Amino acid sequence: MIVSSHFEAIGIGVTSEDEFGERVVSLISAGTARQIAKKISEHVWTDPSGARLVAQVRNGEIEFLLPCLAGTTPAVPVRDVRLVDDETAMLELLDGVDGELVCPIAVELEDRAVLAHSGGRLEIGSLVLAALAEDVTVHADAEAYSASQDDDGPKFAADHFIPSGTFSLTERSPDRTPSAHALFAGEVIEVETPVNTVTGTAFHRIRVRTIAAIELDVAIATTDVEQPPARGNIVTGTFFLTGRLGLQPTDPAENSSKRRRWFRR
Repeated sequence: MIVSSHFEAIGIGVTSEDEFGERVVSLISAGTARQIAKKISEHVWTDPSGARLVAQVRNGEIEFLLPCLAGTTPAVPVRDVRLVDDETAMLELLDGVDGELVCPIAVELEDRAVLAHSGGRLEIGSLVLAALAEDVTVHADAEAYSASQDDDGPKFAADHFIPSGTFSLTERSPDRTPSAHALFAGEVIEVETPVNTVTGTAFHRIRVRTIAAIELDVAIATTDVEQPPARGNIVTGTFFLTGRLGLQPTDPAENSSKRRRWFRR
């Protein structure tokens, strides 16, 4: 699922559908490309700010588009990776120290096209995890976060991670598929506010340490949080999860040096 806030989180705000289409096609055309199959190619545009767009193209038509943040955190071990629909993968997130299961999560993968072409499953791997903030709150520290919780409700640790996209909070539907969402909290350990060089729009890029000392990069729109969080703050909220497994095509016909401008809208 792509919503406008996902693009805004990485500094790509648009005012109309036509502007959105023109901008996306322009950026994807200027990105690097690699051939996945005879009629399928993957195109990746990455801005110096870390803003990234990944597109799967079939016969000149964009059929899959992922806005994300180019993650730089240490890769986290994962297992039982499998695509559950055209966009989303399920996998088990593991503790990097002892390899124990942390939780199953749903995530949208940057290298989804490669995984799909190779059978849609991977037994084990390593995932660089990132997130786009949809709804976020900043607390001064763990004590302030604890104090903010309702005394009558359940209490959550300052480093919790709930894969909310993997289950329904209401009545279960037999045809429901997971979404790449999570509710989590964690300590801010790095902060910057880069500017998207294409749009001139700044966004906050923070590194968060959450459950099992797992780190992930998070992009936050400045319209959602005006001032950047500080180191030691606790951020919590709803996030859209993306990740990169580092998969390579089985027949890597790389075409990364070429610029393509033949997409059809």
